[in-house]
Amino acid sequence: MTTFEETLDRFRLTAAGSPEGVPMARLALLAAQAEYPDIDIPSYERRLLNLSQQLEARIHPAADTRTQLAEARKLLFEECAFRGNSDEYSEPRNLYLNDVIDRQQGIPASLAIIYVTVCQRAGIHARPVGLPGHVIIRVESPEGPVFIDPFEAGQELTEDDCKKLVRNVYGRRTPFREHFLDAITARQLVQRVLHNLKAGFLQRADEERAGRTMELLLAMYPWDLDEVRDRGMLRERIGDYAGALDDLEAYLKYRVGAKDTQTVNETVRSLHRQIGAER
Repeated sequence: MTTFEETLDRFRLTAAGSPEGVPMARLALLAAQAEYPDIDIPSYERRLLNLSQQLEARIHPAADTRTQLAEARKLLFEECAFRGNSDEYSEPRNLYLNDVIDRQQGIPASLAIIYVTVCQRAGIHARPVGLPGHVIIRVESPEGPVFIDPFEAGQELTEDDCKKLVRNVYGRRTPFREHFLDAITARQLVQRVLHNLKAGFLQRADEERAGRTMELLLAMYPWDLDEVRDRGMLRERIGDYAGALDDLEAYLKYRVGAKDTQTVNETVRSLHRQIGAER
């Protein structure tokens, strides 16, 4: 059985390097290994590779982009029956890539990992796009970008459709910006998956899983000060006062003028009293 510390080391190493060189599916599978220590990662990678090879065999390199995407849609969403799980959207298994592959269902972020991985290896220039509240796919073509919704069986989206997706989640509080349609990196997409997991675990008061998820997030982005603060607050809650103090004092030192400075300062003072009382 792989220990969490071993998984964390492998995850950190896999996430390192240039953005283009990070293997998206492997990083997501390593994140899943935190929950499933016995997961056979090479087996899942082979399954994705097999899908890529099937797709590559079906498409002619000279075929136009939409013809290629039609084959991708037929393979992934008709034959393999991948689908968005709208009935149990908050179910954690929608985010662990091994579960998504086994159950053929997930949420936009996890389905995007499969879609992008399979298409890229088949020669289709697909990349994830992190719309607020909904991950989609951007595929480059000579006529301009084509946008695909992996949650809706590979349906093509117009720019107006993309704007509507954002409005459906945030209303008009979040004005649509053109950069919303820019591609994101593998690290950013896996970060999004982990943020979803973290939020769910905190909502369920599952401190152990939330803590592991935070460690994965910080393995990718060690100077994400919001994440450092959140880990500090979690450590305070579970009684790791020294660890909490380290995190929260680092947050206050480097995030000068943050809106929550007063709240964090109060927690730090309380931790000093607590640690002093234990000595």
